[in-house]
Order: sequence, then structure tokens, then C-alpha cells
Amino acid sequence: MLISALQKRAATHGPQPFITYYDGADGSRIELSAITFANWVDKTANLIADLGFDDGEPIDIALAESHPGHWVTLVWIAAAWQRGCPVNAGVTGADFLVVGPGDDRRAEFTVACSLHPLGLGFPVPPEGAVDYREVLMQPDLHDVALDGEAYEWDGEAARVVEGRDSRVLLRDPVAGWDVVAEALVSPAVGLGSTVVAVNVSDEQAARIVADEKVADS
Repeated sequence: MLISALQKRAATHGPQPFITYYDGADGSRIELSAITFANWVDKTANLIADLGFDDGEPIDIALAESHPGHWVTLVWIAAAWQRGCPVNAGVTGADFLVVGPGDDRRAEFTVACSLHPLGLGFPVPPEGAVDYREVLMQPDLHDVALDGEAYEWDGEAARVVEGRDSRVLLRDPVAGWDVVAEALVSPAVGLGSTVVAVNVSDEQAARIVADEKVADS
């Protein structure tokens, strides 16, 4: 569902903003068009395959708990589904684990993400894990699992989400399915976009609402 919708969105309204991410802690702003986001998904899906992980096997995305709404988190969720892999939000013991900075948990296959606003890797290679910066070496080829895309979340089929065409702000989103549905699935199914803002003051949030021309949800 999500991957097919994202590809259609990239093909028909690709240059338009899809995900915009603000972090008040470092003053960063990252904007990804539908084309750019889909490209990151393709590269990440290819990284999963390149590491030798089997399509259709579950992936634990610890980032979904530690950094819900981060654009890298959303990329990983979509990439896992593109490989036909069910997504667990957190650590359940799956053989593939995706962690953020400062998270030393490991699995048979572990990818650590620095979440650097410019996409840089860790200054020191993460022990026992692949640095997500390796994704930049992956081809842009759009490759979907032979059995098709997955759409499972925490052991169950993810609920159907209605598309939206509006541009909304999600401020300090809380971990869970709702942020995935609102930030990622809903705008992909429709023609909308999402602005995620974390670590911002009320004054900064008001400025973002005005600058980005969004509805504050």
C-alpha cells in the first residue's frame, strides 16, 4: 500500500515537499520532496538486501521509539515494507535492528544511524554495527520484494489510512502508529505533506506554522 502510493506520488507530484524536519536543538531544517524521499527509501531497501538480509523477515526499528517522526525513521519504515519486511517499533529480538546515536543494542544485522542533519556518519565507526552512511553507496534502483511490499506494524496488519492533501505540522510526535500514519502514510496516499518539529519553543513553532504555511495539529 505505502510503497505503491509513494511511487505514484513521486511520479505525479515528485518535486513538491513531502517531509520537512526541524530540530530546535541544532537549528536544522531538512526538506525532502517526494522524489528525494522515495530515493532514500530505494537506497535503504537496497542496503537491507546488500547486507544479506532475507526479504519478508521482520525488522526491529528502535528509531521508531527513540526518534518518532524523524525523516530517517520514516525512511526505514518505508524501506522495510519495500523489502516485504514487517516492522516492529522497538526491540523484539528480530535479526535486523536499526538504532540511533547512543543506542548500543545489537542484533545479527544492526545498522546505526547518526541522524546528522547533513546525512554524515559517526565520527568513530559504531562497534558491531553498520554505519547508515553506507546507504549513500547504494544504487538508486527501485527494487521491491518478489512477494510484494509489506504493510505490517508491531505484529499486525497496519490499518488503512485515508490520504490527505493538506500540509500539517506535527510537533514533538509521540512514538506509535499514529505518527507513522499521519506523517508518512496519509500524505503519500494523498497529495499532502508533513512538517515535523522537535525541540522547538512555542515561539519557534508559531514561526514554523507561518513560514511553512501549515495547519498546526
